[in-house]
Amino acid sequence: MQKSGATTGIILGCLIMLILVGGCGGRDVKVLAKVGDLKITTQDFKIALSNLPENYKILTGSYKGKRKILDNLIKKNLLVQEAERRDYHRSPETKKEIKELKAENRRKLKQDIEDLKVRMKVIDRQVYENVMLDELNSRLKKEGLKGVRIADTEIEAYYQDYARKMKIINPAVQVPKLEKVQRQIQAILVEEELLKQLEKKSKVTIQELLFRKIFGDEKDAVIDDNP
Repeated sequence: MQKSGATTGIILGCLIMLILVGGCGGRDVKVLAKVGDLKITTQDFKIALSNLPENYKILTGSYKGKRKILDNLIKKNLLVQEAERRDYHRSPETKKEIKELKAENRRKLKQDIEDLKVRMKVIDRQVYENVMLDELNSRLKKEGLKGVRIADTEIEAYYQDYARKMKIINPAVQVPKLEKVQRQIQAILVEEELLKQLEKKSKVTIQELLFRKIFGDEKDAVIDDNP
């Protein structure tokens, strides 16, 4: 018997989904159908949906499409039970394949769990950063920056440049009047001034060669941000 990479991927996807939705139990899990003694639950159904190829997922937008998925789950389990009735699961070759696939799936799952942990940390950090930036921007709009005054001529110049760029992108666009965006522009200019101050007193180092080695091309020029 030949191993199926697609089957391995589906099983792995199921295992990950079980972890993400909190395991096999839960009060929200309901039985949708029975095939002999085997139950097909709402969780089984959701996992089946998640494992569909992207070009098939659009078909599940309707009740008819979802019902088709349930029918397919029933047919699959009927065939599995028939294979069991014929004792295919008892053959040494089949046992060996099941054992190897389980081991492969567990190995991949462990790696995916580690990747998910890293991703969750990154997402948590992004949430924190976004809240901090929103708070800072809100304060800058209300209070400005101590010792910094943005001249009306700076705001006007920024607005004119902004309007020009908007017209280049879309000549038909209606650029808002200066009065409507003045405070927003002022906050942007105050933030730029704040960044200049922070860059002067903070130590920022960029591993330019490493970055270019990983993400760039030999023909790419090195950008010097600190002339």
